[in-house]
Amino acid sequence: MSTNQTLSISEAYSHGAKAFEAGELKRAVNILNQILKAAPTYAPAHQLLGVIAFQTGQTGPAESAMREATRLHPDNAGFLANFTEVLRANGKVDEALKAGKRAVQLAPGNASAHSNLGLAYYDTGDLTEAEASQKRALALAPELVAALNNLGSIARDNEDLAGAISFYRQAISVRPDSMEPVNNLISVLIETEAFDEARALADDYLGKPYVSAELHRNRGRLHALYCEWDEAERQFRNSIATDENKPEAYVGLAQVLTEKNLHELALLEAEKAQRLDPEHAPAYHYIALCKSHLGDIEAGFANYQKALELKPDFTAVIMALGYLEMEKGNFDAARNWFKKAAEKDSARLNAQIALVKLDKVTEDSAEFQGLVTALPDAETMLPEQSVSYHYALGKCYEDLKHYDDAFEHFAKGAAIKRSIIDFNADEIEETANDLIARFTPSLIDRLRKSAVDSRQPIFVVGMPRSGTTLTEAILASHPDVFGAGELSYLHKLFADQLRGGNKKTGSLIEGLSDQELTKRAQRYVQRLDAHAPGSPHIVDKMPANFLMVGLIHAVMPNSRIVHIARNPLDTCLSCFTRVFQRSQLHSYDQVELGRYFNAYVRVMQHWKNVLPEGSFHTVHYENLVDDIEFEARELIAYCGIEWDENCLAFYKGKRRVRTASVQQVRQPLYASSKEKWRKYERHLAPLIETIGASAIDW
Repeated sequence: MSTNQTLSISEAYSHGAKAFEAGELKRAVNILNQILKAAPTYAPAHQLLGVIAFQTGQTGPAESAMREATRLHPDNAGFLANFTEVLRANGKVDEALKAGKRAVQLAPGNASAHSNLGLAYYDTGDLTEAEASQKRALALAPELVAALNNLGSIARDNEDLAGAISFYRQAISVRPDSMEPVNNLISVLIETEAFDEARALADDYLGKPYVSAELHRNRGRLHALYCEWDEAERQFRNSIATDENKPEAYVGLAQVLTEKNLHELALLEAEKAQRLDPEHAPAYHYIALCKSHLGDIEAGFANYQKALELKPDFTAVIMALGYLEMEKGNFDAARNWFKKAAEKDSARLNAQIALVKLDKVTEDSAEFQGLVTALPDAETMLPEQSVSYHYALGKCYEDLKHYDDAFEHFAKGAAIKRSIIDFNADEIEETANDLIARFTPSLIDRLRKSAVDSRQPIFVVGMPRSGTTLTEAILASHPDVFGAGELSYLHKLFADQLRGGNKKTGSLIEGLSDQELTKRAQRYVQRLDAHAPGSPHIVDKMPANFLMVGLIHAVMPNSRIVHIARNPLDTCLSCFTRVFQRSQLHSYDQVELGRYFNAYVRVMQHWKNVLPEGSFHTVHYENLVDDIEFEARELIAYCGIEWDENCLAFYKGKRRVRTASVQQVRQPLYASSKEKWRKYERHLAPLIETIGASAIDW
């Protein structure tokens, strides 16, 4: 407003409206406030201030301004229509319905009023009236983007995905720069598994000047579906940087961090999503997943149940509850959850995959027949589902003793899994070389100066699938021993690559000061004790701790180290025919698997050469199967514990088991796993050649 001339209120308002239309919001607000200072009852100024506040995310001030505007002009349909939307945004749905109905009564020809009333009906869950209101709006204004978009969302809620796609496309054709229908269309394309079209649409809009937080999130979802975790993380972080108040982006980031085995960080993101929206079911899903992984299983169950309260048909949670019960050994409860998930078309295949893991199948098993029926669709499955599918079908054929068919599917699953993971087989060999070169007797003597005296830790090490879970189960059946499962603490504390650039484990440990070594060893014991405070002994059965045997011997000399050895080809076959969640990346190629095994053998031989005799106790899996009582007694005696008969009834334990051995460890020992590799011998040439004939009886 000029200071050199006197404007009428209406002229001043015209200046404010023009500033608003030009995007000069600060100037518009200044003009409107000056108007209200001069004329406090000028309703249009209150109304426009409310519009500006609403557009800038200030829903409280928007409601106050519009409430005053409608008080002053209670019969202004335009004011009431806008007020309807603001009330709805503030969760005052009943009042929004009242204002919306009054608006369309006053102006039955106002399309936006009908559309806003439809949104209020939508929020009450009355999709019939919501749809009718949007159709009235569309009849009055056939190109009203809001109505087209809203009809798409109603169709989506009614599970008419084809109708939803049609409405969203119409909205985009009318206004290509309207991001809401664009993002809604991408979401529905993802739901209908039209992934290529969804990716193309997202990439097209990512190249435009304005990119919404939702678009970044949708692109992150697409990257996640194809296990492109680094790109997914980048897009979710971009989404948060664009709008830090969207819980969906934090949930997406939590998913990525979970897949990267960064569960503590993932939990923080999921909890942020929950704080932003306490009614957001996916946030509770990832809080539960992270809490469960970090050992708080009760919190896991509680948060899964909260997610189901908010979204009763949340099949990912239903499946997760099944797997959690499975880990606890509650197979009947797990079966019930999986069968409940199978009632939903979208989850049926995943549920069948889970169900065949629980029991041996027969030719006429419904789940097996369901998997066979799905075979023509295998080529179009998303990578992770395809991997699980082929491994499940391989397990079925193995149950049926159709070993050639079984191996065909194991190999297909392994090839797909290998294509979506980042693994360099050179690194394990370089790590082995570095450990062997660095861990000399003199370094070990130096490390002993940093020792802590705890007798609590028992380490069970070896190759995956060699019998480490069985050995932990025997130990954990003793009343003085708690089995904590596979813990990553030792590697995080002593071999974190972020602290040493490209340095390998041996070099990183060698570079730590005596004081730092002691501090980290103490921190390890503290973290271990937290799993069962005060327990005389706690088992850490991370197989890869075979790399740490020299360190453990030196800085925790009162701990016990148990090494499990098994026939190399039985071990490697068992790895190759199991899909691991987020670890054992060496297992999906026979040559890489053989190279990993060879590195493991070299490292264990090195520890045998440089450490005093008796520094670790080796249990041969085959001997354990043949004479469990003798081997178990030897094991318990080595650990310095009094014998307890419960150790022979390890399969009755109710502790949680989170490894691929979850079913086997709940059963008495059986000998069928010995020499099992011979059933697949004709398929194992690359593995046998890599390991070498001399290693077969190691």
